[in-house]
Amino acid sequence: MCNCQKVLFLLIALGSLVSCNEEEKVVFANPTQIETYFPISDFLAENIGKLTSAEVRKKIRFNDETESVNFVMDSLTWRQEMDFFFQADINKAALAASYETEETTDLLIHQLKPGEKGDIKRIEVKKQSGKVVEIVILSIINNLFYKSTVEGKIIIEDEQIDAYYLSGDQKVWFLPGTKLQVEAEVI
Repeated sequence: MCNCQKVLFLLIALGSLVSCNEEEKVVFANPTQIETYFPISDFLAENIGKLTSAEVRKKIRFNDETESVNFVMDSLTWRQEMDFFFQADINKAALAASYETEETTDLLIHQLKPGEKGDIKRIEVKKQSGKVVEIVILSIINNLFYKSTVEGKIIIEDEQIDAYYLSGDQKVWFLPGTKLQVEAEVI
C-alpha cells in the first residue's frame, strides 16, 4: 500500500468514527411528525386529562332517529369520543407544505392548498385573549364510490372543553345517504 492509499484509508476510517459519534448524540425523532400547524392532538390530550369523570349530556341524530344519553367518561372514553378531532391532526411530514396558514390575533386558519391532497380541508382555531375558545374542522372525502363530509366543532370555556359537535353526511355509491349529528355538553 502506498502512502496515498494509507492516508486515504486513515481519513475514511477517522471520518466514519467521527460520524458514528455524532449519530449517537442525536436523539431519534419521529420523522413523520412535524410542528408546523396547530397541535390539535397535544391540545386535546391535555384537555382530556382535565375532564376525567366529567358528566356529558349527548344527543345523537342518525337520519330520522334521535337518542339522548348522559354518561361519565374516563380518559380512554374521551379519547375514543374525540377520535375525529385526533385524526384531524395535520402535523405529518407528508402534509408539511399542503396547507396555507392565515393568522390574526384571534384566529388561526389552516386551509388545504388548491391541488393538494388531504381529507382535512380546513381547521379554524378561534382565540380570545390568547386562549383557544373554539376549534372547527372540515373534512371531505370524495372518490368514485364514497363521499363523506364532516364538520366538527369544540367549544372551550375556562380552558376546558365545554361542548363538542359533529355533523356529517355520507353517501356510498349504491346505498342511500346517511346524516349524523352529535351535540354534546359537559355538565
